[in-house]
Amino acid sequence: MKRLLIAPVLASVVLGALAVPAFSQEEDGIFPFETRTFELDNGLKAYLVDAGAPGMLAYVSVVRTGARDEVEEGVTGFAHFFEHMMFRGTEKYPNYDGVTESFGAARNANTSQDRTFYYLVAGSEYLEQIVDLEADRFQNLSYEETEFRTEAGAVLGEYQNSAASSFSVLDRAVRERIFTAHTYRHQTIGFEADVRVMPEQYDYSRSFFERFYRPENVVLMVVGDFDFDNAEALIREHYSGWEPGYETPAVPTEPEQTEPREGAVTYQGGTLPLLTINYMAPAWNPTDRIAVATELLGGLAFGQNSDIYRKLVVEERRLQFLQGGFALSRDADFVQILCMVAEPDDVAAVKEELLAEVERFKTELVDAQKLADTKSAARYGFLMRLETPLGVANSVSRVIVNTGTLDPINDYYRTLETITPEDLREAARQVLAANGRTTVTLTQAES
Repeated sequence: MKRLLIAPVLASVVLGALAVPAFSQEEDGIFPFETRTFELDNGLKAYLVDAGAPGMLAYVSVVRTGARDEVEEGVTGFAHFFEHMMFRGTEKYPNYDGVTESFGAARNANTSQDRTFYYLVAGSEYLEQIVDLEADRFQNLSYEETEFRTEAGAVLGEYQNSAASSFSVLDRAVRERIFTAHTYRHQTIGFEADVRVMPEQYDYSRSFFERFYRPENVVLMVVGDFDFDNAEALIREHYSGWEPGYETPAVPTEPEQTEPREGAVTYQGGTLPLLTINYMAPAWNPTDRIAVATELLGGLAFGQNSDIYRKLVVEERRLQFLQGGFALSRDADFVQILCMVAEPDDVAAVKEELLAEVERFKTELVDAQKLADTKSAARYGFLMRLETPLGVANSVSRVIVNTGTLDPINDYYRTLETITPEDLREAARQVLAANGRTTVTLTQAES
């Protein structure tokens, strides 16, 4: 869900991660900010980050619940639904938007497979009011069935809009062919049948909130220009009474794929063919060399500086675009080679060229200088994203979602620095295996 942003102020957010109150800043680590981490008795973790931005701060709440946690049949899409409902207000603050507008805050939220991310950016002088406001809505969200039905209808409209996108149609087709058990099978917005009956699920919505919006499942980040002692005292005052009660859902394990899969889907609108080649990959792990090498491999093999990109996109112009999306997830997920083919009759030939490139990376070693440049670009890109408060929060939230702490940031980039051409070749051999491959094409339906 995208909400209107009020007063586009920028602040900074992020956190560290320890079990006891502490200041930390590793001299040899990539993360440059002084951080204090503490945990309340109820399990809530808070990360305070001094990230500059004079007079500004960003306040972020990361709920470690996304589409992956929707394990009950018939009720997918509720993690995304609460991204909507959390702006409905409480008995104390019935008009959340009005309150945040009164002090010129920018606020929004978004949902992914693995988490729901809420942020608010405002002047540092509003910290006390922000803590009170955010703690209240996370503990005391209030809405009537009529409001629930209204928002559920809005979600259906959002689903229908996404169904008009060829990329969304392709993504649904890919997920439904790759996953037979794991909840990554459905998109964040949920299965269509579940979204259509959502207005009748008011009681279930209340139980979802009570189960997942618990302190043990939420991580706070405050980043920017503020006093650590004051922020910690406010968080302890307003969140310590939040009752724990989170229980980890039993997310099904996906059976190992044992042979290649093929699929095709048609699209009712106008489009050039889309071709995607997908491989099952391991979960994100900051110290696993194969996992880190896999993420590097996507750009090296199929990114804008790759040989195949130059050939098929720049020189021969057979593709409108080509990309390798190799970011890993909280659980084992797929990595993807995605392209748009200029001529429908060329899809099969393009597929063979891409598969040949996959095989090449299983035998040949990446140029050492190209690998070094890629590592440097990865580090530089991370640091550049730390220039704004919200950039800091977004950059570190992935680590928090996957591990529950901030510590692995430095672990990840230390591992990245040690990756060799041999590691990349081994990652290609292990991850880009034929028996874990799923290929799906999308073409325009005949009129």
